[in-house]
Amino acid sequence: MKKLHLLIVLVGVAFQCFSAPKIILKLDDLSVKSNSITCKSVMDLLIEKQIRASFGIIADRCDNTALASLAPYLNAKDSNGAKLFEIWHHGLNHKNPEFGGQPYAYQKSHFDEADERINSNLGIQMQTFGAPFNANDSNTVRVLCENKNYKVSLFGRTPPDSSGILNLRNRVNIETTTGNPSYAAFVDNYNAKKNTFTDYMVVQAHPNGLSEEKLSQFEQVIDFLLHEGCEFVTPYEYYLSLRTEETTHSSTIQKIIGCLTGEERNIYSFHANVLK
Repeated sequence: MKKLHLLIVLVGVAFQCFSAPKIILKLDDLSVKSNSITCKSVMDLLIEKQIRASFGIIADRCDNTALASLAPYLNAKDSNGAKLFEIWHHGLNHKNPEFGGQPYAYQKSHFDEADERINSNLGIQMQTFGAPFNANDSNTVRVLCENKNYKVSLFGRTPPDSSGILNLRNRVNIETTTGNPSYAAFVDNYNAKKNTFTDYMVVQAHPNGLSEEKLSQFEQVIDFLLHEGCEFVTPYEYYLSLRTEETTHSSTIQKIIGCLTGEERNIYSFHANVLK
């Protein structure tokens, strides 16, 4: 019976988390034309602070200067050699609506063309999708599931379990209106959600051409989250971490169960089924 008590303690430790939530920065509307990067000031700030983040790129708003302009940012790494930024699929032209509400064939063509352009022009196979205006429907889910390179959806409709796609929905606003980050508003939103969103938060912003004051508001949010002890991750990185944790937890529990007597295994199985 002592072994069963040990099992209960170990399982509790394995699945309880008392740390701050992981932060996924969802930064929308990246575009590059004539060597001008819309999110440059924010990218520079994040590199300086060694913060992981993700940028939603609009394929139609990138010209032949995009690769050379973005190269220093695409190759930016932290002290451990891991890349800081993830580029994700944010539509072909960002029309409203581009996805949700449009026919399947329209959504399919826009999704595939944007995917192909970014892959061909920037050498990036994107793995995360977030619809313009977060507008999506069942056709969007179908299109997303048909491309096996995609593993993460941002603020989407829940895909079938068989797809293996992770849908991230724990939204915490940094902006009062689009393009207007507010430190005070974010802190209120964060404190209102931190006891609910204990595993992760998706923090959305539109950091295009921010003024010094707006950039300062954004920086204060980053500094606040660092002070809270939050870890910044990209969407795909978070997806991979869950797969690793799931494998590790399953292996650990199976090893512990293997040390139990028959009676103790029966008791464990009973309690496990009750908790399902």
